[in-house]
Amino acid sequence: MSWIKELLDNAIELPENQKLELVLKAKEGDKKSKEILLLSDIKLIYKFACETCQYIENFEHLEDVVQFLIEIYLKTLSSYSENKGTKFTTYVYQALIWGKQEYIRRNRSLFNTEKNHEEALDKKTVSINSPVNEDGLTLLEILPAEDEFEDLIDKITYRQMKEKIFQELSEINKKLAIIVLRRLEGKTLKEIGIELGCTKQRIKQILQENQQLLKVICSKYL
Repeated sequence: MSWIKELLDNAIELPENQKLELVLKAKEGDKKSKEILLLSDIKLIYKFACETCQYIENFEHLEDVVQFLIEIYLKTLSSYSENKGTKFTTYVYQALIWGKQEYIRRNRSLFNTEKNHEEALDKKTVSINSPVNEDGLTLLEILPAEDEFEDLIDKITYRQMKEKIFQELSEINKKLAIIVLRRLEGKTLKEIGIELGCTKQRIKQILQENQQLLKVICSKYL
């Protein structure tokens, strides 16, 4: 949590016009601009993360949610365009709504009950296919048109993705397949270790030993 606290302690406020200038620089690869933009919206990101975690038994996964939403945020920097007729602030807000929902969908096992999970996916929240503003822009349009997002949203559902990765890994290493499946379901290394009767460190070691194999197989679906 220390890294999150550090980001929040350094949070800043920026006017919309200044953000737009930084977005242009960020698109050109300027890392400093990305850092400043992130600090200008870290409180919003943290708010969405907390909203997500309130439906889980505790806030153990808060860091994971914040990291996930930060990745979503950084991807919006490369895809945003004023020509779409949406303010950058609105664009970010809608992308984080999508990010919140996507994390919840991916990690159903973290929720105590099905009802709890459905409440987390509050219907008042914008869905992937819903228009985000009066211009009729959808969340698919405000998110990057990168291959991994297209594969995830358009070509294969998350559940199918998990099954395909599990099936392919099972033919090579059944134990590794189970570990990866549980990680995709949101389980911690400790929880997986308990299930398989070994330590958290051993689970981590297995993943590290098979890092190259996992990169090859998972890259087909992620």
